[in-house]
Amino acid sequence: MSLPHARRTRYRLLAWGVSLCFLAVITRLVWLHWVDAPRLRAEALQARRVLREIPCRRGEIRDAQDNLLAVSEDVWDIGVDPDSLLKGDMDRAPEVATILGLPLAKVRQAFGTTTRLDATGEEKKIRWAVLIHEADETTTNRIKALGIRALRAELKYRRHYPKGQLAAHVLGYVNKEEVPAVGIESVMNPLLLGQKGWIESERDGRRREITSNRLREVAAVDGSTVVLTINGLIQKTCEDALAEAAARYRPKGGIIIVSEPRTGRILGLANWPTFDLNRFFDLKVAPMDSQRNRAASDVYEPGSVFKIVSVAGALEERLITPNSIFDCGAATVPYRGRMVSMPADAHALGSADIRQIVRESSNRGTVQVGMQYAERLGEERFFDLIKSFGFGAGTGLITGAEVPGLLIPPKSWDGLTISRVPMGHSVSVTALQMHFAMSVIAADGLLMQPQLVLRVEDPKTKAVILNYGPQARGRAVSAATAAQMAALLRAVCGKGGTAPIADIPGYEVAGKTGTTQKIVGGRYSSAHHVASFAGFFPVGSPKLAITVIIDEPQGEGVGYGGKIAAPIFRDVAEKCIRWLDLPPVSPGPRGYVADFGR
Repeated sequence: MSLPHARRTRYRLLAWGVSLCFLAVITRLVWLHWVDAPRLRAEALQARRVLREIPCRRGEIRDAQDNLLAVSEDVWDIGVDPDSLLKGDMDRAPEVATILGLPLAKVRQAFGTTTRLDATGEEKKIRWAVLIHEADETTTNRIKALGIRALRAELKYRRHYPKGQLAAHVLGYVNKEEVPAVGIESVMNPLLLGQKGWIESERDGRRREITSNRLREVAAVDGSTVVLTINGLIQKTCEDALAEAAARYRPKGGIIIVSEPRTGRILGLANWPTFDLNRFFDLKVAPMDSQRNRAASDVYEPGSVFKIVSVAGALEERLITPNSIFDCGAATVPYRGRMVSMPADAHALGSADIRQIVRESSNRGTVQVGMQYAERLGEERFFDLIKSFGFGAGTGLITGAEVPGLLIPPKSWDGLTISRVPMGHSVSVTALQMHFAMSVIAADGLLMQPQLVLRVEDPKTKAVILNYGPQARGRAVSAATAAQMAALLRAVCGKGGTAPIADIPGYEVAGKTGTTQKIVGGRYSSAHHVASFAGFFPVGSPKLAITVIIDEPQGEGVGYGGKIAAPIFRDVAEKCIRWLDLPPVSPGPRGYVADFGR
C-alpha cells in the first residue's frame, strides 16, 4: 500500500532538510578543521600565551667618593583580579583596607566590580584593578601574608635621591612618567636606562601562568652606574655657603663653581635657589625658577673678571709688559683716527703700569690695553682672542639647557663698543664660561673641557665601562703668558688689591673681582649689581679654581665683588683645603712667595 502523495512529499522535504543540516554541519567541520584551522589555532595560542615584561633597575648615580646620589627603589603596585575572588574574600576587605590605608568602600568597590565598558562601549571583564601605587616592601609583604590569591603585587622601581637637594641642578630628575627631565639623568639616560627583560609562556583558564610551559625568558639588564666628578663634601660646602649668602644679602640668585683647573673636573657646582629632587613635582616648594641651572643657562655681563682676556692677550702678543704704563686719568683716547670716550673708574689712578692696573682693576687702563690690541692686530683678531677663552660657545658640559652667551661681532660694533668690551661690558657670558676662562690662566694657557662624569661602571662587577679623561678644547695663550698673568692676579689678593680678603696665608691665592651694573630699563643701574670673584690657588701649582657669583646682593650698599663674593670664596676655599687635605705651599716653581704683593 503506497503512502498518499502529500505524506510522501513531507517525508522527502524532511529528508532533504535533515540532509542539508548534516551537509551544513559537515561543511562547517571541514571549514573549521581544514580551511580556518590555522587562524583558530593561532587565536587559541594567543589567548593562552602571555608576554610579560621584566622591569630593569635604572642605574645609580654616585659622587667621586662613591656616595649614593640617585637610586631606584623597589616599590609595588598592589591590585585585585575581581573575577578570581573566592567565597569569603569579600569578608576580608576590611583587612586589606587597613593594611593599605584605604577607605573600606573603595576596596569593596574594587572587589565587587567585575566588568567595565571599554572605549567602544563594549562590556569587558576586569582582570586587574589597582588599589594602591608604589607600596613599600613591608606593606607588600603584609598583603601577601593574607593569602588572598586574587590580590597581586607588580614590582616597579621608583627613583629616589638620598641626599635630597644636594647637586640638584647637576643630577636632574626622572619625572612621574619615568622620563628623565634634565641634568645627568637626561644626558646619560642611554647608559642609566638599562634593558627590560621578558617572559613568554602560557596561562590557564584562570589566567595563571603555566610555568612548565614557559617558552622563552630573557633576563633584564640593569642600567650602568654613573660616577660623577662631584665631591659630596665640597658640593655641600658650596650649597651651604650660598644659603648663608642668601640669608645675609637676599639676592636674586647665586652660583659657586669649584673645579680642578688642570683637568677640568668639577668638584662642586651649586645654584641658589635650589630644590629637593624628591619633591620636584610640588611647585610650591620647588618652583620652576628654582629648578633652573643658572650656571649654565643664565647670562650676565662679567665685568672686571673679564679683564684677564684683554691683558693676557696683549701680553701674549708682546704688545705690553707688566711694566707698560698707561694714562688712566685720560677721559678720551685716540683710536683709529678718532677720539673714544673712556669709562669711569671707581677711583682715579693717573699714570699706572700693568701691575697696578690689574691689581686695582682700572677700567680705563684695561680698555686702553684692549684698544691697543684691536688697533694693531685688528678687531677680528681681538674677537678671536675672546672666543679662544671659551666665550660665545657652549662649554660642552653634559647637563643640558646650556646657552652659548652673546658676543657682538666687530661688524656690528658701534663707536663705544671697543671701549666697553675689554672691561667685560657689552658681552654676555655664563658662569661656567667665566669660570673656565679664569681656569685658562691656572692651566698654563689651556682651555679645558669641563667634566662632570668621571666614569661609567657595570652595576654588578663595578668594572669600568667608560673612563673620561681630561681633555683640552684648545690653547688660549702660552704657558709663559699664563705665568705672567697669574703673577698679576696674585697681587689682586694682596695689599692694595681689590680682594685682599680672599687670600689664605700659605696658599697663594690669585684671582679677579667683578662688580657689574645690571641693565634695568635699557640703562645701567646704580642700584642693581652682580658681585663676582673668580680665583685659583696655589698660584705656583694650581689645585683648585673657584668662582662665586651673587646676583643683586641687598643691604650692603654697592655689591662690590671684593666685598661680597671674595669672603665667600675664602670660606669655601678654606673648607675645600680641609676636605681635600691640601698642604700649605712653599715658594712655587714660578718663584712666587706666599706674601707676594703684601
